[in-house]
Amino acid sequence: MEKRPPRADSRGPTATCGAGHTTGFPPPRKRRASPVTPRSSPGPGRGTAAEPGAGKGGETRESGRAVPWKRNRGCRDFLPREEGAVVEVVRRGLRWPEAPAAAAREDAAGFTWSKRSLTSTMEKSWMLWTFVKRWLLALASWSWSLCRICLLPLIVTFHLYGGIILLILIFVSIAGILYKFQDVLLYFPEQPSSSRLYVPMPTGIPHENIFIKTKDGVLLNLILLRYTGDNAAYSPTIIYFHGNAGNIGHRLPNALLMLVNLKVNLILVDYRGYGKSEGEASEEGLYLDSEAVLDYVMTRSDLDKTKIFLFGRSLGGAVAIHLASENSHRISAIVVENTFLSIPYMASTLFSFFPMRYLPLWCYKNKFLSYRKISQCRMPSLFISGLSDQLIPPVMMKQLYELSPARTKRLAIFPDGTHNDTWQCQGYFTALEQFIKEVIKSHSPEEMAKTSSNVTII
Repeated sequence: MEKRPPRADSRGPTATCGAGHTTGFPPPRKRRASPVTPRSSPGPGRGTAAEPGAGKGGETRESGRAVPWKRNRGCRDFLPREEGAVVEVVRRGLRWPEAPAAAAREDAAGFTWSKRSLTSTMEKSWMLWTFVKRWLLALASWSWSLCRICLLPLIVTFHLYGGIILLILIFVSIAGILYKFQDVLLYFPEQPSSSRLYVPMPTGIPHENIFIKTKDGVLLNLILLRYTGDNAAYSPTIIYFHGNAGNIGHRLPNALLMLVNLKVNLILVDYRGYGKSEGEASEEGLYLDSEAVLDYVMTRSDLDKTKIFLFGRSLGGAVAIHLASENSHRISAIVVENTFLSIPYMASTLFSFFPMRYLPLWCYKNKFLSYRKISQCRMPSLFISGLSDQLIPPVMMKQLYELSPARTKRLAIFPDGTHNDTWQCQGYFTALEQFIKEVIKSHSPEEMAKTSSNVTII
């Protein structure tokens, strides 16, 4: 230990060396282990040795009496409060040379505690921000709804008195009406008129009428059509996502032909707000519905979980693409028919007289950005396009096919196919059957890499 010159006001006794010089240090004495003095004990030495990470100091002993010491925040060592004294650190029986190692352990424990504290603080801040964000969104939605209700009084008041504030409120009300009106333009759960009251059921074939719950507690209605032929236990399962109108009962003719021609199990899904399903349709809601259906299929022990196919027509194609992009490890292949790139692209196509293409994305309540999500679908993909589709431009199907990164992808073109009736064209089920057989036969990535992309015109 490095010796320090004695201070003028040193209190400790001094000793002389052999040459007669004063050393300024206490005379040597027999060192012995000193017990740690409890914190609650009385007397000048009542301070105890601090536990690692406590950072509150401890005590030293000078010539048999306790001397409190403190930690120097600027360095790692421990300094006694009386620097002129030779001290013995009482810290779990440790002497002074071992104090830096104890300080290092204390620093490590303190860093771990600080890290946990920071993580806890960040989680609390995130939860607070989430709560504030939801509250602000609810307040904005309520205010927007109030403006829509008060649109006529606002117009009358502005006509009588004028004012910039009233004009701004009128524009906000109109924007709210148009924003809410997007759902009316996209979702048609009540067409035909009895679609919410009556859902046709199959007769003469094995089927199950199923109700499941989504993560947000919405009850969904499904119909499972079972294939009972040879090797039924190894048959693929197709999850069928329909378009934006009607219910699953209106798709039974198409589904029954799939069952007979493709020898597969089919699960038909009614989105929230459709058929006997509860809730109200929305983009995020439809995504939750698709996730719930896939999770349910994975719980069925009587279905082959290694042969899950997704099928989506029109709006259902956007739902299928989203589900495949988020669950590529659980999906064997995807089939989309007469679907679109995104809702903004569709809006600019249907309302070309208005500069819809220049509106930012946040103006759209429903986006369904399939042209972005298709880049994450690397499983085998089949794109079915009816060139006589008068609702969705067939060029969008070709663009989705070109954007797909799948090694095995097919584009089946039917010149006479319309938006909802392409499945009635000759060769439709043949194209589906060939694609499913090719996917089932090619299990390993090496075999799938051998197949090339092609376009089939039927």
